[in-house]
Formats: sequence, C-alpha cells, structure tokens
Amino acid sequence: MNNHYENKYAVYQIRDYILYITYKKGLILNYAAARQIVHDRLSLQSYESYPVICNVSEVKNIDFEARGYLSIYGSILITIVALLSNNKTIYSMGRFYIEVNSPKVPTQIFNNLEEAEIFITTVIKIL
Repeated sequence: MNNHYENKYAVYQIRDYILYITYKKGLILNYAAARQIVHDRLSLQSYESYPVICNVSEVKNIDFEARGYLSIYGSILITIVALLSNNKTIYSMGRFYIEVNSPKVPTQIFNNLEEAEIFITTVIKIL
C-alpha cells in the first residue's frame, strides 16, 4: 500500500494508522475540488477506514457546496476527524463548519497537532 499521495489540492500521508491531510496554501475549496479530494483520499486509503488529521491552516476559502459535500461524502471511511488550524480565521470557519454542517463522524478543531493527536487516540479508545 502506498502511504503518500499529493495532488494540486493537498498532501496525504498515512502514519501510525492515522491519515494526515494537509491542504495546500491559498486553496479555494469548491465542489469540484471537494469531490477530487474525497476520491483521491479513498484511493489512497485502499477503501479502509482511518481516523484523519486534516490541516486546513492554509485554506483561503471554502464554498457552501464544498462544505455540504465534505460533511456527507467526506466522512466515508473516516472514523474520526481532527481539523487543525493555527490561523484564527480558518479556525473560526472550522468551528462554524462543525456546528452548522454536523459531520457524520466525531469531529473537532484544534490549533496544534499534539492536541489533535490526543483527540484521535482518545476517541479511538472509546470506539
């Protein structure tokens, strides 16, 4: 199995049974991009379930259709999501996304990687 993949939207890496996704700088996330991101993620995962840490710090914008698509189809074969952002505006957008779109899997947003990894390992123990 390949543990690393990159497309024009993000870098994907599987480490220690966690899928890390880092969106690229200045990304404007629309519906078409969201569909490609989910497609590529599923291919990398070889259709196996994983918890995900998704760094959205560099995302410039995400439109309504992309948020809706990711809240439903973006959760396929994902057990837990830890969003990560050290950008205050994107952090606020992440909180808004969680509250309004109600993702299908346990989802939280953090401003540092260590907290995100603790969340993932804690929820794994509960599930």
